[in-house]
Amino acid sequence: MTNSEERKNLSIYHLVQFPASYFTDQRQTRYPAIFALHGHGSNERDLIGLAPHLQDNLLWISGRGPVEFAPGAYDWYPVTQFGRPDPDHLEAALEKINSFISEMLDTYPIDPQKLFLMGFSQGSMISMSFLLTRPHRIAGVIAQSGYVPMQSGLHVDEAGVKGKPVVMTHGFEDASLPLEWSHQSRDFLRGYGMNVEYHTFHMNHTITAESLAAVRAWLDRQL
Repeated sequence: MTNSEERKNLSIYHLVQFPASYFTDQRQTRYPAIFALHGHGSNERDLIGLAPHLQDNLLWISGRGPVEFAPGAYDWYPVTQFGRPDPDHLEAALEKINSFISEMLDTYPIDPQKLFLMGFSQGSMISMSFLLTRPHRIAGVIAQSGYVPMQSGLHVDEAGVKGKPVVMTHGFEDASLPLEWSHQSRDFLRGYGMNVEYHTFHMNHTITAESLAAVRAWLDRQL
């Protein structure tokens, strides 16, 4: 992996990190890619730190949520109620991400059939919501310590989501988002015929080497 570069040229401020082979491959090469969405009150520098622990051939895009929560801390939508995003705010966030994905595919050498969303906490919620409503846009989702906002008016593409792959990780000791929410979300996705791989670990609201190993193994099967 190369060092990440700041980019302000698209509609979402982001970091991009190319696989090392990018600089020696023929330029027509298209890479599997991760679009990383951080959690509440975080920023674009968070999840891209996971890159060295996952596959070497991934191109990484790590976005900054458009809503400033505090200096250096951002969200993907204005938070008005814990665990229940305002439907209009959520839809606006999903549409902004949808437009940004189009820009990414036009700008970077990404294989459009192997573009995965990776989220943590709020970013997982956004990622799973995006997959439910716009499944044709992405290959699958890595959802870490998140949930599906089932009461926020999502218009699920029932035909499009069937068989879509998702890996979910959650901590037994998660003090921020209840484990029960994760179980309910898993069952909700499976109810639509999605291919959900689900893992729980003894951890709090976080990512560990053990949970990352499960994500890496899942990605091996997708790639």
